[in-house]
Amino acid sequence: MRKSIVSQISVTVLLLAAGVLIVAQLRVQNRLRAQSYNRDDQAVLLSELVDAERRLRNEIGLLEAQYVSYQETDRGGILEEMVDELNRVRVLNGAVAVSGPGVEVLVDGPLYAADLQDLVNELRNAGAEAIAVNGQRLVVSSVFRAGEADAVIVDGTTIRRPYQLEAIGDPDTIETAFLRHGGLVSVLRQSYPNLYVQTTQHLRLVLGVYQPRSGLAYAEPVY
Repeated sequence: MRKSIVSQISVTVLLLAAGVLIVAQLRVQNRLRAQSYNRDDQAVLLSELVDAERRLRNEIGLLEAQYVSYQETDRGGILEEMVDELNRVRVLNGAVAVSGPGVEVLVDGPLYAADLQDLVNELRNAGAEAIAVNGQRLVVSSVFRAGEADAVIVDGTTIRRPYQLEAIGDPDTIETAFLRHGGLVSVLRQSYPNLYVQTTQHLRLVLGVYQPRSGLAYAEPVY
């Protein structure tokens, strides 16, 4: 934002300088036409005009160079922002494997699919940037649903208890928010007295690429 403002100011000053140069030329020309000066006076006025014009042109050249520099800097900043945004989207979509510090949550109990969905959302709310359950990478659109017997299906993959949730992000922040008093884990423990929940912080977790098992049922690519 600051560079953009500076570049706008540079353009404004550049235009003002050019305007001053033109006005100065016109005024001197009018003075020479309107009044009777001897040749010495005219020479002095013309010399002053030439000096002023040279200074203004030098200033315009400096401003033009600064403006080009700011433009190139802004383009670099915009490109960097676009790359960062692309990488963030790729992580959210599970298009790339990711690694980093985080928390491993081991959960064992007769949970429903909706309970697992809530636990994943709780990790996201706690600051998790990438999540996997039983080795299956999750994305924003991942949905848990009930399977046969006590199984749970997530994105076409069947998983069973115990459930291993891995969340990449700041370990202290995630663990504190996830286990906070009165939070989701406390509520689930009231519903399932024998529920087992254990959290372990890791300096480095590795989550693979998102690989849904279910394909497209109706949509086909157009070439």
